[in-house]
Amino acid sequence: MSKNKKPSQFYATASTSIVLVLISLFLLIFLHSTNITNIVKQNINILVELKNDLPQGEIDNITQSIEAFSGVLKESIEFLDKESALKLMNKEMNISSELEGNPFNDLIKFNLKSDQYSESKIAEIKKSIELEKGVISLYHENESLDMVQKNLERISYGVLVLALCFVILSLSIIYNTIQLTLYSDIKEIKTMQMVGAERSFIKKAYLREAFRMSVKSIAVMILFVLLLCFYLIYANSIFAEILQWYYVVVTVLLSIFIAFFIQFSTTNRILNKFLKTEGG
Repeated sequence: MSKNKKPSQFYATASTSIVLVLISLFLLIFLHSTNITNIVKQNINILVELKNDLPQGEIDNITQSIEAFSGVLKESIEFLDKESALKLMNKEMNISSELEGNPFNDLIKFNLKSDQYSESKIAEIKKSIELEKGVISLYHENESLDMVQKNLERISYGVLVLALCFVILSLSIIYNTIQLTLYSDIKEIKTMQMVGAERSFIKKAYLREAFRMSVKSIAVMILFVLLLCFYLIYANSIFAEILQWYYVVVTVLLSIFIAFFIQFSTTNRILNKFLKTEGG
């Protein structure tokens, strides 16, 4: 195989590496989307509005009623007086804490387990808890969940479209690289054909080079995935809780398969066509 095609091989390897990085990013987002949604569900606060200045006994009774519902995270149940409620709303809804007066009553907030979080479950709790003495109403919001799901879809499919564009570019570069190499090696190929070399023997050097290019692209992809995972873990963000190593391994394995498939299928197809045309 000709040694003067290194720049073309570099571009082919680089384009394949970009394809693998984008595909691995798409797979990471896609595979973790359910886990991300579940964590968001468990962090959506459900608020029970109380009449102000209830006796502690009545507050305890309401708290016990909330604890009795299946799916409620008992450690998440918290009583908030109206000053604390104002701070919470200021944090979650950007309501100014400098409002004249305080429009909020005392609250009890709690969260549901992700597998129990649903409109029907919340409606069931709402219907029952509003019968309790001292309870005004129950409130929750689904905008955060809907927004996260929509953004995940947009990001993942945006990355996928970008990856597909780079797949086309990568295939084009690989095709041109192999074609240039084959035509520069035409004399050697003709000589091998004249002495009766099998087509598989002629293809061996080019397939070996395709393997080396795949390995280089895979190494870049694995480095990207590991750096991204360790960054998310050591950044102490919520993504550290979301990250599942099982999905990371699946992502890497699928990306490795795609790398070899792109390189070998493209290289083999071009070689067969070229050798057939040249009378191999």
